[in-house]
Amino acid sequence: MIVGKEDIEGFQKKVEKGFDVINSAVGEGFVAFDVSPKQTHEESYNKVFEAFEGEEHIPLYRKTKKGLRVLVVPKKKKKREISSLTHLALLILTAMTVTWAGYVWWAEGNLGQSVMFAAALMGVLGIHELGHTVASRMRKIDATLPFFIPAPPMIFPFGTFGAVIFMGSPAKNRNSLIDVGLAGPVAGFLISIPIAIIGLKLSTIAPISTIAGEEYVFTMPLILHMLSNYLLGPISPDTVIQPHPIAMAAWAGFFVTALNILPMGQLDGGHVIRGLFPTHFRKIFFGVAVVLPFIGILFLSPIWIFWVILTWLLTRLNHPGPLNDVSEMDRRRKFYGAAILLLLLILCFTPAPVIDAELLSNV
Repeated sequence: MIVGKEDIEGFQKKVEKGFDVINSAVGEGFVAFDVSPKQTHEESYNKVFEAFEGEEHIPLYRKTKKGLRVLVVPKKKKKREISSLTHLALLILTAMTVTWAGYVWWAEGNLGQSVMFAAALMGVLGIHELGHTVASRMRKIDATLPFFIPAPPMIFPFGTFGAVIFMGSPAKNRNSLIDVGLAGPVAGFLISIPIAIIGLKLSTIAPISTIAGEEYVFTMPLILHMLSNYLLGPISPDTVIQPHPIAMAAWAGFFVTALNILPMGQLDGGHVIRGLFPTHFRKIFFGVAVVLPFIGILFLSPIWIFWVILTWLLTRLNHPGPLNDVSEMDRRRKFYGAAILLLLLILCFTPAPVIDAELLSNV
């Protein structure tokens, strides 16, 4: 970032709309202003934010050991717009691969059930990401509609690697960060419940001997245990649930919620923890990254080791935070942010989501 004296003076005039400037300095990629707010943190920052709207730079508000600081940095270049045709093509291709996966893995060659499986699973994944999109746009954060990612069923038995959205701008404050982070998991979790009820109603109870010849068994998270006990009654130790394909779509929905709500990096749970603990979030991220592999080893579940490695490679277990990282969160958001995060973890996380069928049949 190369700036001249006129640029610095222009930045300072904008910053002074909300702050008294004490000192300024130019760093590599930013211009820093040590400041004192003229009003509340929120009001002062909002005035500066508005002054920079439409400009090629954006202000960050940070608390340092020496005091309060506004950093003026270049805006990230907007990624190339992805056409509606690309959205549609990915949607159709993913619908085909998920239906194919249902036909091969879950519906035993029944095309009708395969289509139901695809509709249920893509509904869960799409609603999860749409929750993020709606929450983002309500808070004036640029966000795309969901993109579905197809996967060959012979490589991945669900026929998709999920869905994603792209955000073109960061969250404005910690309140927005938590709202956007929670919106996806909550939406995906809520839509998974009626799908699970329908799927369990269509499932059957079978002797445990029926899993002979199967390689793996999918274990149920607490929410599925609760629903199955209510709908099917207690399951005896010598029986198993033979899930309808729709029930497997619900299982995948709860599993995706568990993966995303883990408090690491820039996962949905990481957004929440970054908002709740702006100075200690790294300790929590690394704590979770240490505990999960131990769970994976203890319960013979390598998925958690793989997930930690993947999250580290993608985010380095870090989080940039919102634009305004100084304004305090309101108590209501602190409470519901922590409560919903904990509740979703309790209901959806299971130490061993997939286990060796031979181990179960020998119990």
